[in-house]
Amino acid sequence: MVVRGKQVYLDANFLVALAEPGHVWHTSAGALLASLSARATNLALSSLALNEAIYQLTRLEQKNRARLSEPGELAAKTISNNEPGWAANLKAALESLSNLVFFEPPDLAFHQQVIRAVSELNLDPTDAFHYSAAHRLACPILTNDAGFQKIPDQNLVVVTFF
Repeated sequence: MVVRGKQVYLDANFLVALAEPGHVWHTSAGALLASLSARATNLALSSLALNEAIYQLTRLEQKNRARLSEPGELAAKTISNNEPGWAANLKAALESLSNLVFFEPPDLAFHQQVIRAVSELNLDPTDAFHYSAAHRLACPILTNDAGFQKIPDQNLVVVTFF
């Protein structure tokens, strides 16, 4: 899908794919980012999406460490200053996001919309937050979470990068 809008809202799984070189969606996330950058599309990021990405990347690294601690495997990747590999990769991914803008909940009405999305659309709270943010910004959401495609909102545009 070609994104021609002024702005997209980033879900955590896009950041994870971008930050993890071995991720199955890494290449497609990078290609989509290049396309968005060429079009000067603003990339809206919330602290919640960043927090989710950090959590997912730390879990991936824990799984890799457990696998790599088996006899005959290499030690877990760390950077020379003892920074975990996931942190350095995420920093690099964030630095690659040109036209980055930050979204934070602007008012009580936003939080009430999140609550409505949880109760009326049966979304989990974080997805309800991301849906409400994309709705508030009137922009597509960039995610590979198939649950967003099931939301009965004709104004919601979901951009995937499978």
